[in-house]
Amino acid sequence: MTSPGIYDLPLNIYVIILGIGLFIFMLSMIFCCYLFRLRRQNQRDQYGYNEVVLKGAGKKLSLLGQMCAVCLEEFKAKEELGVCPCSHAFHKK
Repeated sequence: MTSPGIYDLPLNIYVIILGIGLFIFMLSMIFCCYLFRLRRQNQRDQYGYNEVVLKGAGKKLSLLGQMCAVCLEEFKAKEELGVCPCSHAFHKK
């Protein structure tokens, strides 16, 4: 008589192991996406504006990678900005 080995297990054991593996994989993917979103949101808050919506004009101004036209510093979040007619932004203070 032979002892039961790994190849003699019933099929439902393999299905359970595969299901647990897929479940752990899906949880790790969800966690990685969550961390990526947090990191992206933190960078957006740290580096300031991505775009500015101008009052009254209904127009958006993209400030991604731009700096102040006057003092040459990066824009920070919640700063009051002025916009020239040529669409350059600057610090009001």
